[in-house]
Amino acid sequence: MRHVVVFAGPSLGPNGLPEGLDAEILGPAAQGDIVAAVQQNEKCVIALIDGLFQGVPAVRHKEILWALDQGALVYGAASMGAMRAAELSLHGMQGRGLVYRWLRRYSLVPDDAVAVLHAPQELGGGAITNALVDLRMSFKRALRAGLVDRVTADDLAKIAEKLHYTRRTMPNILRDAARLRPELADLDLRILNRSQKQQDAELLLRELRDRQKDGVWPVPASVPKFFATDVFLHDMVAGGFSLDTLKVD
Repeated sequence: MRHVVVFAGPSLGPNGLPEGLDAEILGPAAQGDIVAAVQQNEKCVIALIDGLFQGVPAVRHKEILWALDQGALVYGAASMGAMRAAELSLHGMQGRGLVYRWLRRYSLVPDDAVAVLHAPQELGGGAITNALVDLRMSFKRALRAGLVDRVTADDLAKIAEKLHYTRRTMPNILRDAARLRPELADLDLRILNRSQKQQDAELLLRELRDRQKDGVWPVPASVPKFFATDVFLHDMVAGGFSLDTLKVD
């Protein structure tokens, strides 16, 4: 049975792993974490959901390609995982969920579209701000519910995009919107329900639970041969990995 490793933080939600999924759950992934997981078990399944990027180097594309070359299966969804899967979908990484499909379809999406400010893992790692992708979904729901018209929904989305991800909250957006259009000061947008990122994370994890139960793991049709670059080797050695254990030419 393939060992499942889940890298997740604020996108996982309060329910944690779905019942029946036997997996090792780690926090958001940083550079080198996927390499370390694969070195523990080459044929593992990696579920990349959340990743770190501020203050530490983010998960590199090359380490995902290295993991695939070693025989691991790598899935991505929701946040950093959706972004990397959209970028590497033609190279063997498998993406799931609406956020992944959105990022793959719109190549010019801002890099911080899935980013949130979150609490430390020691305090539960919950999100403090809202991701741009979640806010856009909220404005679409508000439009469908008749709470706002299309112009207002578009204006709110533009205001959200201009805010730094550490300030993207509904109160901040509505406050900035009211400065431009005072009538929006009393707008009630409590329609922001469950996060789309959370729904995508749950979707992926339920699939992995079912595949683990059935023992059927589809292998990517094509995984390119891995070529180590000097930058990749330098970063891995700096991270404490031995060139011998990396098994690269």
